[in-house]
Amino acid sequence: LQKACSLLGLNENDVTEAILTKLLTIGGKTIKKRSSIAMAEDKRDALAKMTYSCVFLWLVESINRTLDDTGRDLDDLNHEKRGFIGVLDIYGFETFETNGYEQLLINYCNEKLQRHFNRHLFQVEQSLYSTEGVDWTYITFNDNRPCLELIEGTPGRGSSILSALDDAYAGMGDASEKDVKFVGQLHKLFGSIAGTKQSGAGHDYFITPKFGNDRQFIIVHYAGEVKYTADGFVEKNMESLSTELKELGGASTVDLAKEIYAHAGGGGDALQQSFSRRSSIRGFSVASQFKISLQSLVEDLEKTQPHYIRCIKPNLKKAPNAFGSGEVLKQLRYSGMMEAIRIRREGYALREPHQSFYSRFSVLLGAEDLSEGGGIEQLVHVLSERLNVSEADWQVGHSKIFLRRELSDKLERLARLRVHAAARCLGKFGKGVVLKRVSSF
Repeated sequence: LQKACSLLGLNENDVTEAILTKLLTIGGKTIKKRSSIAMAEDKRDALAKMTYSCVFLWLVESINRTLDDTGRDLDDLNHEKRGFIGVLDIYGFETFETNGYEQLLINYCNEKLQRHFNRHLFQVEQSLYSTEGVDWTYITFNDNRPCLELIEGTPGRGSSILSALDDAYAGMGDASEKDVKFVGQLHKLFGSIAGTKQSGAGHDYFITPKFGNDRQFIIVHYAGEVKYTADGFVEKNMESLSTELKELGGASTVDLAKEIYAHAGGGGDALQQSFSRRSSIRGFSVASQFKISLQSLVEDLEKTQPHYIRCIKPNLKKAPNAFGSGEVLKQLRYSGMMEAIRIRREGYALREPHQSFYSRFSVLLGAEDLSEGGGIEQLVHVLSERLNVSEADWQVGHSKIFLRRELSDKLERLARLRVHAAARCLGKFGKGVVLKRVSSF
């Protein structure tokens, strides 16, 4: 502790006091309460995490100042005016034999970002079809909003898993008893026994396990069902970073450390307003902070033009020339790619400019068809009649033709057959010419 305080320019006595005690404000009076060993260890770890977080924020801000060549204060320019490029790297969807508090927050984040991804992909498809004058009304969008509402609730009303977790902190009992109380409340609010759910009972995305339901519950995520075991949920949800710890950095004797710790009060107006409404006894839960931070992230994403990169591991051994199909399929499902593929396949998976398509498949038309002209519309009309396909299989846009994969494969096969047949005819004709010339000598 002495070494750390020396490097950070903090007063050792003040840090010791902040870690070993907690200030409670009740009825306008401040009471000092000694921390237990476990609480002190949590505060120590929280101080280290806060330091890391502040260094990260300071580093990002310093890089942005270095990149900005206007010489103006970055705080004076909002994102819309100056523009920005962001790289978001998150944990993938997680499901293990035992899933805890961390998996709940990680999967909640993935659920939130998956909805943004689905909406973005759907809107991109919708925009392209509308621009090209193609009917897209039959393409459906699987909205996972009900699952999100189960986890985070709806603004101003309704219970949720996170709100029930916050409420579980109140009352008597140790951490284990509060976990049982939390899970019991979830089953009461949303539960239904697996395999016995009736219409109108419980929540569609929540399942009560048949066994071990005093500590376990199941959420139906976009990637599948995940069973969570509430072991330490309530305790982990409580913020261990006290106001006294946050204020320590402002008294640092090292200018750089003081500048870095200035970011400890970050979190935005919404976070600060929510914090002010909490009692000093209960504090501001980790899940609530996570929820507000995630919402802020999504709001930033809504203002951008996102590009997605999905990283898929071919195998878990990092070995060359090894492809585990089961593991890859699981990753595709967890990353939401199956839904993206469904949206694309439900519409027209292939799009090709008129000229390119016409030059490739006009060989399927006869001389009489070509003499009538008509271009791409004539080609589509003739082939639709001959192949007995409808508008649902392909449509002609203003600059592109949209068609399904099955029809495209069929056209490719027919075009190859036509070219091969023409090649055989030319071959026969050439051989005939050669024979005539040979016989004339």
